[in-house]
Amino acid sequence: MNDIFTVDARGLSCPQPVLETKRAFEESDALQLKILVDNAASKENVKRFATNQGCEVQIQGLGAEQYEILVRRPTGEPPAVAIQELLPCPLPDAAESRKNVLYIGTDSMGLGDEELGQKLMRGFLRTWIDITPLPWRMILINSGVKLSTLDEEAVEAISLLEERGVEVLSCGTCLQHFGLTDKLRVGRVTNMFEVIESFNSANKVISPD
Repeated sequence: MNDIFTVDARGLSCPQPVLETKRAFEESDALQLKILVDNAASKENVKRFATNQGCEVQIQGLGAEQYEILVRRPTGEPPAVAIQELLPCPLPDAAESRKNVLYIGTDSMGLGDEELGQKLMRGFLRTWIDITPLPWRMILINSGVKLSTLDEEAVEAISLLEERGVEVLSCGTCLQHFGLTDKLRVGRVTNMFEVIESFNSANKVISPD
């Protein structure tokens, strides 16, 4: 029998941390569980769930909304406890609800006729101007960087999106490959580290490819 079972629920939205804790109760025979969460609502709900199972619960704050919850299962018959209702999950704030990344890896939309694909891509970008919520970031990779440099209509549409708060990032390696480093007209240069960080931080990644 394992001494302790760890559930890393950091980065998971309510009620997922409680569901992961419930799964650990069902799948592990460990007498102790350690659950890591990164928001107060999850901390309280995991605590209430474990208490409802007759467990002893200790909570240690790790700073910056980080918590370690140590749960000890009863070794005998679970004691009778007063059942505590779980707290309702808080609604995401506006900033988090719009944290989507628009990932564009080509200057053409769809397969087939290239001229048609480029026309569709311009229409795709123009349409985003009137869509809510707007993406948090637009990331241009490979020939997608031509949209922020050479394509007049695309540059105009992307500039309007930037004015409305969308961060526009063009791959520096891609700009260099196409000889467009000094022709960037909207947004700023990015690198692969920031691209991956953007994907990890995003609620959703959207691509027209």
